[in-house]
Amino acid sequence: MTANNPYFEKKFNCPVCKTDFSSRAIRSSRVYVERKEADLHVIYRGVSPLHYSIIVCPACYYAASTNSFAQEINPIILEKLVQALYQLRPKPAIEYTQERDLEKALSSFKLAIRSAQLKQVRAGELAGLFMGAAWVTREVNDEELEAVYLKEALAHYLEAYNKDFQSIGNMSDIQATYLIGELYRRTGDCKEAVNWFNRVIVHKHIKQYPHIEKLTREQWALAREQAQLEPDSEGTVSDIDVSQRKDKPEKDAKTATASNIGKVKIPPRRPSMQMPAHLYADQIDWLTRIVNNGYNSTKNLVSKEQVLRALLDAVIKNLDNNLPQQFSSEEELKDLFGELLTGDR
Repeated sequence: MTANNPYFEKKFNCPVCKTDFSSRAIRSSRVYVERKEADLHVIYRGVSPLHYSIIVCPACYYAASTNSFAQEINPIILEKLVQALYQLRPKPAIEYTQERDLEKALSSFKLAIRSAQLKQVRAGELAGLFMGAAWVTREVNDEELEAVYLKEALAHYLEAYNKDFQSIGNMSDIQATYLIGELYRRTGDCKEAVNWFNRVIVHKHIKQYPHIEKLTREQWALAREQAQLEPDSEGTVSDIDVSQRKDKPEKDAKTATASNIGKVKIPPRRPSMQMPAHLYADQIDWLTRIVNNGYNSTKNLVSKEQVLRALLDAVIKNLDNNLPQQFSSEEELKDLFGELLTGDR
């Protein structure tokens, strides 16, 4: 290929079937950004790197992003992955290693999403794949499918944000918070979008991200205007001017699955305050188990902080004014709580 050609061949080795192959990639010198959309979708003039960001093995059709394709796969998962990929093979066969149209680009993301689900990757990685698929469907002008992918992206970004923030790819806290807010707006929950945009505005490092700050203020105003048109719900839009707000909003996210985002009622907000607390490792593990149990059963993610608040509310309701009194250590207080809650006193 000549230097004027936007493509070049990049070599890969499939971690599933061990096939060596080459796939087309885009020269960075031939990438021209035309504009960027509010949900960080980049629109290019000419060839789009997004369309080639998923690598697909031509032999077994294992698919993953360029950065993660070569990563080693757990042997236990690998055996199941091989069997599943065989069932997912497109018929007739599709060639992904050469030039791709929008249909092939979208198909590559679908394969990557399925491969990631079979590998049981972190929520943040899966969220990025759903986000990319949503962008491609937008380019295809398939609004219905785009909405599905946006809701899936939001659900997984929320899971990553609450459960394991380090899994949200290379995005900073501010960028991830902003994107969640924009996804809430695009999926129809403008009240919650305003809440997330507020978090961005009051972030202590916001001035380090002038582009995100500008975007957030613009989308905050848009979401607030759109929220006034939404049917009444239990939640309300914050009346605080983001340009003046100084207090830091509550960090918990309202979470929902892709099927009910935009439909979940927001409970009335109670005043909240921050109180630093150090927990023991086994306590955090216990909270995590509750979070996972709830998510596995309902596909709604409740954060560890929300679990703690629910636990405190339950204890307060159960004990009312029957509070422990004679204690001089954490261990003594634990024993007293146990007696009071089990009715042994």
